[in-house]
Amino acid sequence: MIHHRIKTAGYILLIAMGYYSLSACNSHKAEVQATVEEMQSSAITIPYERMECWASDSILEDRPWNKAKLKLVHYVDSATCSTCYLQKIAIYGLLFSMETQSNNDFYNVFIINPNIIAKKKLISDFSGKLIPQTIFVDSANVFMEVNPNIPSESMFHTFLLDENNKVILVGNPMLNKQIEDMMLSIVEEKLGRSLIQQSRLANNE
Repeated sequence: MIHHRIKTAGYILLIAMGYYSLSACNSHKAEVQATVEEMQSSAITIPYERMECWASDSILEDRPWNKAKLKLVHYVDSATCSTCYLQKIAIYGLLFSMETQSNNDFYNVFIINPNIIAKKKLISDFSGKLIPQTIFVDSANVFMEVNPNIPSESMFHTFLLDENNKVILVGNPMLNKQIEDMMLSIVEEKLGRSLIQQSRLANNE
């Protein structure tokens, strides 16, 4: 635990720099650090059975999220354009290449809390295969209900979980190259193999 807590301090600074540009206020950094430490204070609960799972029959039968050693959680709240985010993730591509290269030992968990209008758009884009084809729709917002240690600010809504569902990295690799590099390094360390070259090559094909 000490090892990862030391690393986390580095991640915190990157999050503050990446999302708050030129802010160098020590008090703000301390607030961000305190928030991430609160997120780490207990394991994250993912209430799969209380959310709608949109996926193929084979995925629903296999349930790869239960077998994954590392999970990158993407929580998209009702204030965010969920289809916009999911389309960008699909174009970004790297995270899905990592799933393939790791045989789903690394897995993306998309949890969407849409309003009524957004859900209609979500249904349309999902049917048209414009967004990832495995998502959890959390209309009742149970994910945040059972995880009071997750803050409301969207900058904290993408995070990497270890095999015990403990937070080991906070930040969005799609938006921050340094977070991406850290994520790849952690995945290599945890899984005992590098996915960097394979995933980036696959993503560029």
